[in-house]
Amino acid sequence: MKFYVESQELTAALAIVTKALSPNAENELLKGIYMSAFGNELYLKCSDSSIQIETKVPCIVEDDGVAVMPGRITADLIRRMKGKTVDFESQDNTMTISCGRTVGELQFFEGKDYPSMDDLNGDMKFSIKQNVFRSMIRQTAICCADEKEAKAILRGIFMEFTDEGVLNMVALDGFRLAIRSEKAQVQGNKRNVVVPCRTMLDIASILADTDDEMTVTFSQSHISIDLGDTKIKSRLLKGEYINYRNILPSVFNTRVVIEREPYLKSVELAALIAGDTQNNLVRMDFTSDMLNISARSEAGRINESTDINLTGSPIEIAFNAKYISDIVKSIDDEYISMSMTSSVTPCVIEPVQGGNYYYLVLPVRLLVRA
Repeated sequence: MKFYVESQELTAALAIVTKALSPNAENELLKGIYMSAFGNELYLKCSDSSIQIETKVPCIVEDDGVAVMPGRITADLIRRMKGKTVDFESQDNTMTISCGRTVGELQFFEGKDYPSMDDLNGDMKFSIKQNVFRSMIRQTAICCADEKEAKAILRGIFMEFTDEGVLNMVALDGFRLAIRSEKAQVQGNKRNVVVPCRTMLDIASILADTDDEMTVTFSQSHISIDLGDTKIKSRLLKGEYINYRNILPSVFNTRVVIEREPYLKSVELAALIAGDTQNNLVRMDFTSDMLNISARSEAGRINESTDINLTGSPIEIAFNAKYISDIVKSIDDEYISMSMTSSVTPCVIEPVQGGNYYYLVLPVRLLVRA
C-alpha cells in the first residue's frame, strides 16, 4: 500500500470522520480509522457501531490497499506534521508516514474485518438546505436530556413530518422543550423518527453555512445524510416519543417583549452569583415597563434591571439561569417574547416575528426572597 495525499485535505477529512471514533470500544478495530486507497481516492471511515461517518479525498495511489490505523494518534500526528504532502507506505503491518522532515511509523490492522453499516434501503427521504438543517439542530439540541436521563428516548431529537409539509424538530428533558419548524417535502413512506442527539450534533458540526441542498434518507432503523463526498449513517432510537403537544400551554396572563441582547447579558450577570446555588436560581420581577433580575448565594447578591414592554399582569418568577441563557442564546432575533401565567407554570419563549421556533421552560418554585 503506497499513496500520497495533500496534508490540509487529509487533516480536514480526519477531523470529520473521527467524530464517530470510539476510543472505548471493546472491538479494537472501532478504535481505528479505516483507510482505503484505490484509483485516485483515499476513502476514510470511522464508526462506533451506532454512527458511521465516511468521506473521501483525492490522492495519488501507487499501490492500492486497505488499513485500519490507530485512531487518535494518527489524526493527531497528521495534524501536527509540517509539509504540503503526506506519504504513506506499508510493509507487513507497519505504516510509514512521511511529511516534510517528519517520518513516523505506526502499526495497523488489516481492514477486511472492520465492522461497517451497510447502505440503507431507505424508503423515505427529503432535501433541505445545509444551513437551515444546521440551525434547526442548534436550536433544539440544547433541550435534549443528557446521558444520565433514565428515558433513553429523550436523548434524541424527535423529527415529526406533518401533513402540511412541515418538519418539526422537538427536544425536551423534563425542564425545557424546544420546537423548530421548517418546510420539508417528504418522498416515500412518511413517518416520524427519533435521532440520537449526539448524531445530530455531529451532523451539525459537519454541515456548511451554505444554501447547498443535502439529502436525508430514512430506513426503518437508520438515518443517512448525503453531503456528496461525506456521508453519515446512524441508528435511530427505538420507542414512542412523548406526546409533547399535551404539555403546551394555550392561555397566558402575561406577555413580555424584551430586547434579546440586553436580557441575555442581564441573565448571565446574575448567573455569576446564582451559579453557587443548588438550582442556579435567578429571580425575575416583571413590572409594567421594567424587569428586575436578582440572585443571591453564599458568595453575595446582585440586582440588574432592563427595559421591557409588558401586556397583562405583573409577575414575579424564578428560573434556572443556564436554562434561560441557553434558550436566549439560540434565538437570533433582536426581540423575544415571554408568555407566562403564574410563578409555578411553564413560560413560553418565542421570537416576536414569525413562529419557526418555540421554547418552553419550567420555573423554579420560589421559597425565599433573593
